[in-house]
Amino acid sequence: MTFNLIFKNVRRSMKDYAIYFLTLALGVSLFYAFNSISSQPDLNKLNYAMELFGDALVTYIGLLSKFIAVILAFLIIYANQFIMKRRKKEMGIYMSLGMNKWKISSLFVGETFLVGILALMVGLGIGFLLSQGISIVALKLFVGNAAGFQLMFSAAAMKQTILSFALIFIIVMLFNTRAIMNIKLVDLLTANRKNQELKVLNKPITLLLFLLSLVSLVSGITSLLFYGLDKDKLTWIMGLLVGGVVLFYYTVSGVIIMLIKRNKKTYFTGLNAFSFRQLGSKMQTNFLVMIVLCGLLFTSLVVLGTGFSTTRSMNKQAKVSTPFDLTIMYPYQKNIAPLNRADRDGIKLRESLKSYAQTTLYKTTMTYEDLFKGQKMNLAKAEQKMLKSHINFVSQTDFNKQMRLSGQKQIQLKPGQYIINANHEGTEKNVKHFLQYNGTLTVGHKTLTPLSDKPFKNIISLSNSTITNDMGTVIIPDQVARTLKPDSYLLNGKFPSIKVEGQMYEAMNNKWIEHSLNGSMFYVTNSVIKDTYFGTFGVIAFVCSYLGIILLIVTLSVLSLQQLTEIQDNKERYRTLAKIGADKGMISKSIFKQVAFYFVMPLIMAAILSSFTTRVVLDKLEPFFEISIAQNMIVSYGIILALYAVYFIATYQSAKQIIVENNIK
Repeated sequence: MTFNLIFKNVRRSMKDYAIYFLTLALGVSLFYAFNSISSQPDLNKLNYAMELFGDALVTYIGLLSKFIAVILAFLIIYANQFIMKRRKKEMGIYMSLGMNKWKISSLFVGETFLVGILALMVGLGIGFLLSQGISIVALKLFVGNAAGFQLMFSAAAMKQTILSFALIFIIVMLFNTRAIMNIKLVDLLTANRKNQELKVLNKPITLLLFLLSLVSLVSGITSLLFYGLDKDKLTWIMGLLVGGVVLFYYTVSGVIIMLIKRNKKTYFTGLNAFSFRQLGSKMQTNFLVMIVLCGLLFTSLVVLGTGFSTTRSMNKQAKVSTPFDLTIMYPYQKNIAPLNRADRDGIKLRESLKSYAQTTLYKTTMTYEDLFKGQKMNLAKAEQKMLKSHINFVSQTDFNKQMRLSGQKQIQLKPGQYIINANHEGTEKNVKHFLQYNGTLTVGHKTLTPLSDKPFKNIISLSNSTITNDMGTVIIPDQVARTLKPDSYLLNGKFPSIKVEGQMYEAMNNKWIEHSLNGSMFYVTNSVIKDTYFGTFGVIAFVCSYLGIILLIVTLSVLSLQQLTEIQDNKERYRTLAKIGADKGMISKSIFKQVAFYFVMPLIMAAILSSFTTRVVLDKLEPFFEISIAQNMIVSYGIILALYAVYFIATYQSAKQIIVENNIK
């Protein structure tokens, strides 16, 4: 009997459970998907460096999942409270018919359990599909390709998900039982007689505070764009933005009503007068909630946008900035070029390389400080020391050898010409300025003029990261190079396979590690760079994406539940409208306007602030990628808008269920 009643109640009240069910299912799917990453076999076969980052990712995801489980627990309890409030009158009827509180409690506990089981099943199904896509991304980041991808179901992730959400369900059931045991019949039967008043604020003061909020916001955004993330200015900038947001949400409803009332035709059309006064009342009552939601949404947009954009940009940047598999550099020693030195030390490098280019670099007394004299430099403190270093010179023939090896553009100099290769973000403009407004160089008692007023941006060698850091290498005619003193050797090479690359790197470490540590030799391979790069940014990108989506779900759930609670509290007003002649279409339209307004208000502010903040964050990150991350933001915002649309539709349909379908004939 009880089970049949539970089943009928769930089926009858499914629209009431829509937001609760949606939040549970999405929470379960994300929880499972991110915790199942380690199930891919290839992620357990990483080299030592990537294994550390892979382990770090699993650890951080695990810790974050515990934090997220706590957030979801509070969110699900909040959602459950709405359902309890929605059905207070129903509980009152049960009590008036003689059903005791324990029986009522068991009824609602059973409903919560049944909906929870359904959400868990649907969430695990969605999570399984979602985990395959996340696993492919993880393989590309940490392995370099997704060739070893396998369709996997993680029993460990499923167990962790079920245990976590089972604990949440138990807590929800205890809250339900406690709430039912403490209620009184009179409170249940009069639960729908709640009313709200629209407080009339002083119009001049409201308008003045609204204008002040706009000034504060514009000043904060302008300061953010000008000073960026300068720690000395950040507190002031945040103060302006937060103050502006608080004043905006405190006054915006009053300003909107003032403006609408000036247009009598619009204000008195249909149910507009009722709708706008309802909106004004909600904004006044819940402006603090709107501020918190705006803050959550803003954080979600910045974190999620940055996380997704970083992930999408990493593969492209790695391919562009690592055209070689190996780079070796060390000071010039006559007749001891890199391959000769490898032969001498018993490293079979010559036989292992598929192709290579071995060249000599030259230096004069000229430094980068001399080259950029009189120009304003935009360099980090650590990079400013590089201005004191001497400029590298390379002959045209040697430069073209390296370009042929990597498939990059070669050059052809005429006698008396030179060109500068520069791809460092901080000095690219300075090199271009020098070529355009000065340009003449004296090298080996020979005066040279530039081939072009723009620098080349080719990759001459690998570095310890994918950041292109050539501040300027001067390519000169062969005859001029022969007059200079050799400074160092440069060897770039390509291996036939990653396996051979790994074997040679291990062999070099066995023989040359001490020289590398004391700075007398530099060697690095493509895999080592990508491992470090993908490992660091991969962990950051995954954590940001996971946290961003969860924050977005939390925000949308609270928005939905807050709106449905308001609709529930005002059922009698809508019934009164129906009695005086308003039809279902008019009332549905009024509900749509209110739900849309309530959803859009925090989004507009959060989107404006997050777009500028993300721009500042990406300005800091883009030098690491050398491509525009901003172009990838479209995908991030597409995901956000898709989730927004799902919750908006679910909220609107639930609101109609509360008012129109159940109360208005």
